[in-house]
Amino acid sequence: LFAHYSMDTIDTLLSNLENRTRSLLKGKSLQGVFMANNVAIVERMIRSSELAPLLANTAQPKLDGAKKNAKNSYMDAWSEIFKLLQDVTNTAKAPRPPSTGAAIDSAALLKSMSNKDKDVIKDKFKGFNLSFDDLIAKHKAFKMEGEVKKQLGMEVQKFVEPLYARFWERYHEIDKGKGKYVRYDKAQLGAIVNAL
Repeated sequence: LFAHYSMDTIDTLLSNLENRTRSLLKGKSLQGVFMANNVAIVERMIRSSELAPLLANTAQPKLDGAKKNAKNSYMDAWSEIFKLLQDVTNTAKAPRPPSTGAAIDSAALLKSMSNKDKDVIKDKFKGFNLSFDDLIAKHKAFKMEGEVKKQLGMEVQKFVEPLYARFWERYHEIDKGKGKYVRYDKAQLGAIVNAL
């Protein structure tokens, strides 16, 4: 009976936090961080209390769902990165390179592209640089519980690194190594997201 009461209390707490978050905080990423922090605190309090054996089977699925919702809210801001790194450019003389993991000759691929397509790629790199720098600065500015920071950092890494690596492989020669459009190589980007 006490376990049911405790679970109802946790449900009410999470529901009230979600409602407050939506009404008071602007921006989905901030809302996601706030909820993730609160879920982490609730989870830690349950584990360190005498409630742990009573709520082990019932509370964890509810908390996992709340963590997933918080993560999705946070990652929503990173969807702009996905849009920028989507490879929808058609090459004039050659088909789109396969996503097999095989080495791609970026210079040869770019030679086969029209100037208009090259401009699109340049704009994508410029947009990526701006969005990425902004999102990294915001991520570092958020106050996060240790486990939340680690979890969200890993989510960003899993999301951004493979997308950028694939895009970089294909188009990194767009500015011939000058750094005007391609600010990060794969290793530099990997180091940044690993440090989150």
